[in-house]
Amino acid sequence: VRKILNVRIFDGDKGKRWDLSVKDKNYEILCVSQFTLYKVMKGNKLDFHNAMAADKSQDFYNEFLTLLKSQYQADLIKDGKFGAYMQVNIQNDGPVTIELESPQNKENETGES
Repeated sequence: VRKILNVRIFDGDKGKRWDLSVKDKNYEILCVSQFTLYKVMKGNKLDFHNAMAADKSQDFYNEFLTLLKSQYQADLIKDGKFGAYMQVNIQNDGPVTIELESPQNKENETGES
């Protein structure tokens, strides 16, 4: 949540690149659960053994949304229906894709410290 709210990915008012966060700009955040995308490739086959178990993932996602809403403006947090087939139309605007991970949560999920 901290990274999503504070990573500086937007231009500043004077055109400075990578200067402002979603929080600084008061933008909406669209959250779409994509637990099935956490995979590794084994040859030409997808392996999801590192993905969170289905019975835990919905509770985790709901806790994430609650935390995000509590640390930002709840009315600016949008999400779809968990586990539903959705078509999300977006327009990528920029030359980069940013992947945010939280090693602390990853370690806790595997039981390691």
